[in-house]
Amino acid sequence: MQIREHMLRKAAKTQKGQERVRGLLVHAMDVFIECGYEGASLDKIIQKSGGSKATLYQNFGSKQGLFIAALELMADDLYEACVADYVPGRTLAEDLRSFGGIFLRGILDPRSVAVMRLVYAQSARLEQVGQWFYQSGIEASYLGFAKVLENHIDAPLNELRATAAIFLEALRGPLFQKALCLPDTAFKQEDIDKELERCIDFALAYIQKNYSGRLLDAAAGHPQLLSNQQECFD
Repeated sequence: MQIREHMLRKAAKTQKGQERVRGLLVHAMDVFIECGYEGASLDKIIQKSGGSKATLYQNFGSKQGLFIAALELMADDLYEACVADYVPGRTLAEDLRSFGGIFLRGILDPRSVAVMRLVYAQSARLEQVGQWFYQSGIEASYLGFAKVLENHIDAPLNELRATAAIFLEALRGPLFQKALCLPDTAFKQEDIDKELERCIDFALAYIQKNYSGRLLDAAAGHPQLLSNQQECFD
């Protein structure tokens, strides 16, 4: 993924330009969070980020286009964090722990939770927002993690996509739902770690049950753990 390729070609041909656009999108999302989508006028965004309405319309087309671009920036940051953390040769359990940890910490970040509230609130009215979030957010995350699973499981990518979805949606469980509904909720690191391990245990049990005999060498690096988890389904 690249941060707003269509927009960078227009407004950010240099490193300085890219930093300026990133700052604009960050400030814009701050205003959306603070004022709500309806209350976030372009005037308020410009007051916080600088620039002009003409520049915003030229690069993003509309307030909705600006909102989607700001969402894409957040999604790219999460994706890039996963890419930066990737280490070839890890076991399945290690990859689940690494990428699952990045994902869980990302969605529990207060700013991310606030943005999710905005997306859910606006998706029914702003069809493009809902379509982008589902296709470029949710579906893209499933596919991205499915490609990680390809290193450990001999199965078609579409099948692994469904398995990736099970793991990622397990992470989007009790802690995320609590944060979504109770705005000022704060979690201890031990609570996050415990939830991550619960999801890893579930994923390993599911994989052992459904892919026995198709696990590759990297996945077999944790045979004891996989063997223990099989009892959950027996």
